[in-house]
Amino acid sequence: MRAVEKGLGDLRKVEAAVLIDLFLSYRAVKSWEDMISLVDKMPRPLAATVMVQEQLGLALNRADKGDEAEKVLTDLLAARGASSETLGILGRVYKDRWESAVKNNENLLARSLLDKAIETYLRGFEADWRDAYPGINAVTLMEIKEPPDPRRERILPVVTYAVEQKMAKGKADYWDYATLLELAVLAKDEQRALQCAGDALAAVRESWEPETTLRNLRLIREARNRRGENIPWMKDIEDALAAKAKQ
Repeated sequence: MRAVEKGLGDLRKVEAAVLIDLFLSYRAVKSWEDMISLVDKMPRPLAATVMVQEQLGLALNRADKGDEAEKVLTDLLAARGASSETLGILGRVYKDRWESAVKNNENLLARSLLDKAIETYLRGFEADWRDAYPGINAVTLMEIKEPPDPRRERILPVVTYAVEQKMAKGKADYWDYATLLELAVLAKDEQRALQCAGDALAAVRESWEPETTLRNLRLIREARNRRGENIPWMKDIEDALAAKAKQ
């Protein structure tokens, strides 16, 4: 893909659709630095679009540049207002910081960051109830919190309904099945979780998709284990996702 980029010549003269395809192709192979670099080479009007800025925020965060990612996303929110997509990506920034704080035994900081991630994801879901991504992340982090946030019991069926309505109106994709899988795990519904896991595995397009789902399921299982809740069938699903991510 770098060879393709080089062959395009002056990127300021290349069609926007071609640049976006290249941008998203770099994302597909997790080449975060190339995504970041490409934005700097794009024509300014294209680089300033909401989609490019959102994905730039995602790439910066994945490249361990969380502070820069936060600034890009908060600037976008200030300019454009609340957006489920932008808030969902910003929520991931805070979620990653929370995980880092946990690993470093910074308990007070971790608690604050977890609350920040939950509220950011929840704002994203409330900005557009049709977008289940921030909703499922909010509910998952509410489950992980100690003690669990009681709001999750009210929000979980709303997120489920949002996903089912989206699927009913068009062709389902990996994220639809993965979200239903995570919801079934949260509800401790083994049969539904196994069915949704199979559907999700069959719909995988990019290796980072099952990696993301696996990460969330591990967080749920580990939180429940700390509370003395042992759900053995969750590990089988995790193993299947891990194997798929390596293909």
